[in-house]
Amino acid sequence: MAARTSRRPAQAVVLDLLMATMDSISTWSSAAGDRELGLAWRDAVTKRMIAAGRYVSYDDLVVAAAAELRLPSESPNRLRAAWSEMRPWPDVAALQRLRVPFAFVTNCSTALAADAALRSGLEPAFTLSAEESGWYKPRPEMYRLACDRMGASVGEVHCVAGAPYDALGASAAGLRATLVARRPPAGPLPSGIAVVSSLAEALSVG
Repeated sequence: MAARTSRRPAQAVVLDLLMATMDSISTWSSAAGDRELGLAWRDAVTKRMIAAGRYVSYDDLVVAAAAELRLPSESPNRLRAAWSEMRPWPDVAALQRLRVPFAFVTNCSTALAADAALRSGLEPAFTLSAEESGWYKPRPEMYRLACDRMGASVGEVHCVAGAPYDALGASAAGLRATLVARRPPAGPLPSGIAVVSSLAEALSVG
């Protein structure tokens, strides 16, 4: 029987901020006045981000998606207000036990990323927003820039994603990828991407 090989533990972790770490589901739901409508709004914004690739104004995408769903005109303002009350998921305490540096990588403006990171109560090495990087996930440039800032190669970094497209993008860029399924994925992911239900599980995989 061939000896089982084990890969070297990750030297750094990059986490999705708005789904893996923070409960933005409640934020969008509150702004829309309904959970399903809030998720549809969020998904409509995500679809636009993926299509754009390069960064375009996050606020503009939010407004356009709200108009598409025929939400009240004040909905984007309600979202910004709810953003200031966003809370972390209860399992974020697992990050305080990490023995390697971690950072947040997130698809939003720099100002909104800073607000959410502050509300996490954690101390990441940095928070990289789509606006700052010039790209939206799942573009590989976003993940590679995060790895460069960590001073690590892509193969040495574990990405803890909050959505399937994020996990797929990270894996395609060469990172180790794990999905924390805050929402049930629509279908199976490739065998190299672990799907877990908590941050503690995700960090044990890396």
